[in-house]
Formats: sequence, structure tokens, C-alpha cells
Amino acid sequence: MKERTLLTRRAVTAGSIASLLAITGTPRAEAKARFAAAAAGKVGADLVILDPNSPQFAGLTQGFNRRWSAPNCSRILVPLTEAGAHKALDKAISWGPGNFRVRGGGHCYEDFVFSDRTQALIDMSLLNEIGFDARNGVYYAQSGGTIWDLYRQLYWRFGLTLPGGSCYSVGLGGHISGGGYGLLSRQFGLTVDWLTGVRVVTVSDHGHAAFNRATRQSGPGPVQDLYWAHTGGGGGNFGLVTRYEFAALPRAPQHAELFILTWSWADTIIPQGVDYLVGIIRCFEHLTHTMPPAFFGLLKLTHKKAGKISLVIQHTYDGVPGSSTIKPQLEQALRQFRIDDCPAAVEGAVNGHPAYLPCPVPYQNLRWWEAVQTVNDSGPNRKGKYKSAYMRDDFPSSQIQTIYDYLTLDPCGNAKHIDMSQSLLQVDSYGGQINAVAPQATAVWQRSSIFKLQYQTYWQDVASGSKTDGEVYLRWIRDFYGAMYDAYGGIPDPLRDRTNNVDGCYINYPDTDLNDYDGLGKALSLYYGGNLPRLIRAKRAWDPLNYFQNSQSIPAS
Repeated sequence: MKERTLLTRRAVTAGSIASLLAITGTPRAEAKARFAAAAAGKVGADLVILDPNSPQFAGLTQGFNRRWSAPNCSRILVPLTEAGAHKALDKAISWGPGNFRVRGGGHCYEDFVFSDRTQALIDMSLLNEIGFDARNGVYYAQSGGTIWDLYRQLYWRFGLTLPGGSCYSVGLGGHISGGGYGLLSRQFGLTVDWLTGVRVVTVSDHGHAAFNRATRQSGPGPVQDLYWAHTGGGGGNFGLVTRYEFAALPRAPQHAELFILTWSWADTIIPQGVDYLVGIIRCFEHLTHTMPPAFFGLLKLTHKKAGKISLVIQHTYDGVPGSSTIKPQLEQALRQFRIDDCPAAVEGAVNGHPAYLPCPVPYQNLRWWEAVQTVNDSGPNRKGKYKSAYMRDDFPSSQIQTIYDYLTLDPCGNAKHIDMSQSLLQVDSYGGQINAVAPQATAVWQRSSIFKLQYQTYWQDVASGSKTDGEVYLRWIRDFYGAMYDAYGGIPDPLRDRTNNVDGCYINYPDTDLNDYDGLGKALSLYYGGNLPRLIRAKRAWDPLNYFQNSQSIPAS
């Protein structure tokens, strides 16, 4: 067998494009050449073009969320270089504004990439290099890379990191530009707080693709706006990002304590009622207020059908192993709020996105890189719906009652085919260094919140697509969300909150239901707050013909 045949067409169909390169064990350039040869598409030095006859075509027209696909897609353009990205956009322009979409990691929660309208896809997966650009003196990450690519390359090659998310397969293209965050963010801020430059292919007002490099040092004007728009303005709004640049990055921690606490619904919470849930939530709030920035917590308020509520905590430190610990403070807090009867692990996975943990261990003192690999999980492909909110203060008592009501609700009685075990409200600790940056310094407006909420519900169907059974789950999450923010019009609208607690929503957890509340303008104001006018200005300057659009994209007019 010739070596070239190691990557067969059969192998091409077995997984994502990026993963196929990894399994060959060959240098990147050679691996890409092998992929191109096996792709059964039109191949150039910089660009592979796949059509419906290509063996992997169908698999690449669906994302991680099985609700969404692109059944009318007729071409997939796969850039092999940044010059190839320019060529890909030049070709995609012919499909017209809004009819082509850009795929990075494929994790988009809504149908922004995969929809009936998508006629062509630009798949950036092979543009995934991470390294150091000596000419410009910056670290860089190409937009087709994943969070796993980023962590592994930065850590192994430079001992550095970026405070990004914990789902290994999420693409950097949307994660960074949307203001991505993760378990190091209380200590180091958001991904965009380190961003100093971006390379973007845009469409001019004459309908031609043009390459741009915009940096933090760019003078006032449209180029500065283009850079700034990518510090939280969301993916798929302004152009085709090819790489992100960072003049400096934080040094990776050496060690991490990982705590996983669980409370049984059946044995502990339900017998004592809502008051016990109050104790769990108040304890988490207390920890967020009092723990050092190296602490990050994810409180997974999971439906009773999951059997438990979980709290995942990471605490990083340097120095001799075991030289720093938050165990005493944590144990004291559990006693203070009378919820210290949780030491025994409850069977079953810790659910939710991120940090899906199939086999949790209550306590581990790890090397930091081990902790990255332990928590770095995206969970299985499935169907899901998501909502989000920021909070500047603790939960009102009325909201905790609402949480208890919906986490103990059986939407269809005891119907066995309705599995609510994958439905939850996840509350992440926030604040710290994130809040040391002014709201206008980046496009991320929410710089005074201390909690970030993600409402999640998942289900499985035999078939992929949006038209199969999921209405029970969608109704549950919509009703839950509406009840939580009933006092503010059904959404976390800061303009209707006299207590100054809620602070809008997170663009990387998009939710098209927000368009139903006073239209797209209200949804965008929840995502971008007072930064929306400048984002619109950038959109008009750099995508005046509105080629980059989706159901919640920034308007060009």
C-alpha cells in the first residue's frame, strides 16, 4: 500500500476536517495535501471546493447542535491558507447577501450558519494554525482553530494560555469575537481583553473581497472600528476573520484544585424543600463574593430528573504542589449555609455545556494541564436550546422559588419518553478582572456583572433537523425564562429593572426568541447595550451591502 493512500475517501467521511488532519501524523502541509487529494472536490493550492458528490459533504452541512442543518447548500469552500480565505469569499459573493455562511467549530446555538437559506458554506476548519509571528511580534490564532488547538499549542510551545472556554471543539472564530470567557476569566479577564489585532476579509460597497489588518494601535476611524468590533461584536457580522493577534498573553497556571460537589434531589433537596435550594444558591453567591480571582465556579442547577445539583469549582495556583488550597474556606461556607451534607458523589454525569463530566471525582489536586483536559468536554452531539442573562447582584428570593418550581416540574407528567435530566440553569461566577475593564473599551458592554447565567435544555431524536419532537423542551425553557424575568417584561432588560440587577444577554449564547420582544433592536440592545451604535457604524463601513447576516446580525442600514 502506498503511503499516500493512508487517508482514503472513507476516512474523510469519518469526522471533522480538522480531526482528519490530526490522525495522519504527518506535517501540516502534507496532511492538507492528502486531504485535498481525497476530498473528491475541486482542488487548488489555497482552496478546496466540495460539491454534493464529495463523500464528506453531507456531514459538513450540519453543526454540533442536531437541530440545524443546511439542506439547500450546494458548495462548501474550504480555505487551506489565508489567501484561500480571500478566494473563498470572492466566490461566495456570487450567492448574494445572506445566502452564504461561515462555519468555524459548528457550535452555533441557533440557525445562524446552518439554515434553509444557506446555499454555500465557507468552512474555516483547516485554517487552524496557532503560533508566534516574529515579523509583527505577536502571538496568533487562525480563526478555524478550536479551543483545544489554542490551549494545546499555547501551553506546549510557550507556557502561555488565553482565558477562553471549556468546550474543546468550539471554534475560535466566533468564540473570541463574541467576548469568550472561561475558568480563568476572573483571574485574567475575557479573550478580547488580550486581543490586539485581527485580520479580516470584507466585502466592499462594490461587491469585491478585500483583505484588512486592524489593530488596537490603528488610528481613530473605520479601521480602528473594525478592530474594536471584533472585541465582542459577535461572529458573522463584519467579514471573514482569518486570524487573531495578541501582543502578550498570560502565563499558564501550574496547578489546579478541582472540586465537584453534588446534592441529591431525592435524598436531600426535595425532603427539605426550597429552603435547601436557597442555601445552595446563597453559598455559591458567598463564594463568588469572597473567593480570590483564581477561583471559578459553575453551579449546575439541574432538573430533578438528573438526580442531583452540582457545583464545579476550579482554583489555580503556582508554586509547590499542595502549597495553596481553598478547602478550608469552602468547607466553612458549606457549614455556614448548612449544606455540608453533600460529600458523597451522586451517580451519573455532571451535565451541561460546558464541563460535561461523565465520571466526576469529588476532589482532585492536579497539574493545570490535567485540569484543562478533565473539564474540557463538549458532551455528545444532541439537540439543544439555550438562553442567557447577566446579573450584577444576588438572586431575589422570588427567582429562587421560580428556579425550584421549574426544576421540579414534570412538563408531561411522568411520561417516560420526556427526559428532563439534560435540562438545567447553569450559573457561572463572573466579575474579578473582567470588571476591571470599562464597558466602552471593548464591544463587551457587561462589565459590572458578577454572575453569568446559561439556561439549557437538551434532547435526542432519531432524525436530525428542527421539525422533529422537541416542543416540550422548548416550552419548558421558554416558560422558565419568562417566569424568571416576568418583572422586567419576560427578558433580562436592564431598562425595566429598578434594582439594577439584570444586565442583558450574551451574544455567544444567541437566542432568537429575543426578537419577539419589540423586534431585533431590543435583542441587539440586550447583547450590546450602549456599544450598539458604534457596532452599527462599523457594520455600515465594512459590510455596507449586508453580505454577512443572520437572524440577529447587526444591521447595515
